[in-house]
Formats: sequence, structure tokens, C-alpha cells
Amino acid sequence: MSNREKCYDIINSFSDEQLNNIIEMLISTKTLAEESADNAYCLRLYNDYQNDNDKGEPIDIESFSQGLGIAL
Repeated sequence: MSNREKCYDIINSFSDEQLNNIIEMLISTKTLAEESADNAYCLRLYNDYQNDNDKGEPIDIESFSQGLGIAL
């Protein structure tokens, strides 16, 4: 029996009232998993940048914005 089939069997054992709570828990769990994946991706990008030997020279925000043609 696959995990999906096991989940269906468990879900089928709940009453309709209990399913309301299960739905909210599943939505929260899915959101948490998506946010966790996003955070892991951002952390990896940050770590890659920190470990990069060729970061370039720092530049102040005013010079950067002028280079883009943006007035601060």
C-alpha cells in the first residue's frame, strides 16, 4: 500500500466534523513546507555568496543608484 493510499484510508476514518480540523492542519503543513523550502533556497544563495572569493568591490548606495539612473 502506497503512502497516498494509507493517507486516504486514514482520512476516510474521520467524521466530517473532524475533517474540518484535518483540512486546516494540512493547509498549515503545506504552507510551512513551502516556506521552509523557500528559506532553504535563500540561505543557500546567501552561503554561496559568503563563500564566493570574487564578490567584487563594495559600493555605496548613492553611487549604485546613480549608476542605475535613480535619484534617492
